[in-house]
Amino acid sequence: MALDKNTLKSDLQTIFSKSNSPEEAAQAIANAIDKYVKTATVTITALPSEVAVTSASFGPSANVNPLTFTGGDATHSGGLS
Repeated sequence: MALDKNTLKSDLQTIFSKSNSPEEAAQAIANAIDKYVKTATVTITALPSEVAVTSASFGPSANVNPLTFTGGDATHSGGLS
C-alpha cells in the first residue's frame, strides 16, 4: 500500500477526539505515524546508474527484499548487501 494520507488524517482525528491526556495523545500520534510509515510501499523511479546505496539503517521489521532496479541501462534484482 502507498502512503495513505486519508487514513493518517482519520487516525489523528480520532486521537484528538478521544485522548484523555497529552501523554496519551502523544503516544497515539507516534503510533499512528509509525504505522503510516512502516506499512507503506514506496516506489522510486530512476535509472540504476543514478542510484547508489552507500549505507542503510532499517528497523527490525523493515522489508528491503526484494530490492529491484529496472531501467534502460541495466537491471538489478536482489536485497541490500
